[in-house]
Amino acid sequence: MRKLGLGVLWGLLAWLASMPLWLEQSEPDIPAITQAFYTAQDQAAQDQAAQSQAAQYQDDKTWQAVSLPRARRQAGHWEHYRITVPLDEINGRYLFIPTISQRAIVTLAGEEIADTEHRTTMIGLASGITALVPLPARLLTPGDNVIDIQLQSIGLVPAYLSPMYVGSAEQLTPYYRSRVFLLEYLRLMVPAGQLLMALVVLVLWLYRPQDALFGWLSLLLVTSMFIYLGMMRDLLPRLLDLMPYLHMIGSAASAILVIIVLLIAGIPPPRWLKLTALIVPLVCIALGLSNLVPAPQLVMFVNAPLNILGSLISLGITAWAAMARRSSEAWLLLLPLLLAVLAALHDYAVISARLDGPIFLSVYYRPALMIGIAMILMRRLGVSLNRLDDVNAWLTQRLTEQERELERLHAEERRETARRALGNERRRLTADLHDGLSGHLASIIALSEREKSDQVERAAREALEDLRLVIHSLDIQDRELPVALAGLRERLERQLKRMGVTLDWSMARLPEITGVTPSQALNVLRILQEAITNALKHGQATRIQVSGSEGGEHQARIDVINDGTPFPHDPGHHGTGLINMRRRIRQLGGHIDIAPLATGTRLTLLLPLQLPESPA
Repeated sequence: MRKLGLGVLWGLLAWLASMPLWLEQSEPDIPAITQAFYTAQDQAAQDQAAQSQAAQYQDDKTWQAVSLPRARRQAGHWEHYRITVPLDEINGRYLFIPTISQRAIVTLAGEEIADTEHRTTMIGLASGITALVPLPARLLTPGDNVIDIQLQSIGLVPAYLSPMYVGSAEQLTPYYRSRVFLLEYLRLMVPAGQLLMALVVLVLWLYRPQDALFGWLSLLLVTSMFIYLGMMRDLLPRLLDLMPYLHMIGSAASAILVIIVLLIAGIPPPRWLKLTALIVPLVCIALGLSNLVPAPQLVMFVNAPLNILGSLISLGITAWAAMARRSSEAWLLLLPLLLAVLAALHDYAVISARLDGPIFLSVYYRPALMIGIAMILMRRLGVSLNRLDDVNAWLTQRLTEQERELERLHAEERRETARRALGNERRRLTADLHDGLSGHLASIIALSEREKSDQVERAAREALEDLRLVIHSLDIQDRELPVALAGLRERLERQLKRMGVTLDWSMARLPEITGVTPSQALNVLRILQEAITNALKHGQATRIQVSGSEGGEHQARIDVINDGTPFPHDPGHHGTGLINMRRRIRQLGGHIDIAPLATGTRLTLLLPLQLPESPA
């Protein structure tokens, strides 16, 4: 999407940039005045014309027929043109001159009726204005009317006069307004936009002084704005004399532009290049003020060529960085810089009289360069925001991971604290049971042996074994159910061997059961112990088989099979032992199934692989 958007943007810029090459301004739909008479006027005649209006209309001049448009190769002089306008109607007539370079004094019947210098115009790069002059009816006569135009070019710009039109306001005003927009308002937008851009870049540089690119961009935008001081011709005295020196100051932009493209290409600019941006304008100003070389010639043959050379070098570096180094910022600047170079070459050809026309393209293509600079700034801002988002996302992820780790450590610490407290309580309880109740039972057994009381001895031994079972279950941890079952097997084997009962025990295929707590382990042992006790007590079994296996999806299975009397089918036959077994299996989240066999009974115990939480 980014590449597509940039492609559309560059296509739009290329289309706008090519408009001066193919766009032709519409002309009034009335006959144009393309023939005029011309005579040269030197400086003395100019001064005389300024002192006397009558001196502007003389018949002793040598007139030469010329065609319009007409461009004179010599700049900074006055020229005199005369046209003859046949009129059938003398009311509401206007003279429309589409393009003049740069000042024109219009005289009708020996009386001055307009002077374009009275309007706010720009001098410097902005060459070429338009004029719509009302023709007073009192000075017009039916038939031929003579209009004189004193034309002055300012600075280095050759004089230029376009074809003219005479008509009504309705016929000429729309075309005049369009040219006012193109030749004046549009030009005024450029310095306004550049000033805004300079302020934005300057603020960026103040906040990021470590980024040299922002500092040089600010300097480029500021130094290249000196030429726009021509808009202040009424506020600054002798501004016309100062304009060459303002152009010299602006020539520092050529070296600054090279520095900027080097920074964009990732190449540190050499120190001598930085000094060039300061030394060259100062040397030119010093030469101009010393009168060793005329200031206009310095601008013409030194500053302007240096500007073009700097632009060409900048274009070459930018093209190399875009293609060889694949710099995105270089690609953003390549087209605007190319347009700026072409405009500079065009304008120098106009100044050097190699092209006709008073319009400088640099003032129109300068926004393209500002757009390129703005896109670089926006790209850097976007890249910075993307990096900030990435860092924020990474920090958020790390924070989440740390929070989870802290929660895990906190939970583990709580479990460890609970385990330590439970272990301490178990050890205390075990010690109390072993030292207290277990000792008493051992004493009972010893007394019964001396008194030859078998029943008391058997009951005491059963109580002692049951107590040891409870004590042993207190040490059972999670996933240690096989350990508890092995302890039960050890105790049962001794008891059953004394009774002559065979025990087959196999837990190799029993799947791992998690979530085991001491109370849950004790419940399993109690269920198995009760099943074996019932097989011996009610079934008179002589062989008992206990095996573990997988019991289906997410279940473990333990079967207790005996060869004794089959379990009765009477559903009302529920003793206390069976009731306790079902209560315990509910706490375990499992199921018990008791089925009579042909010879004996099978008890099936189904347990979930993840036992439910239960108080230890």
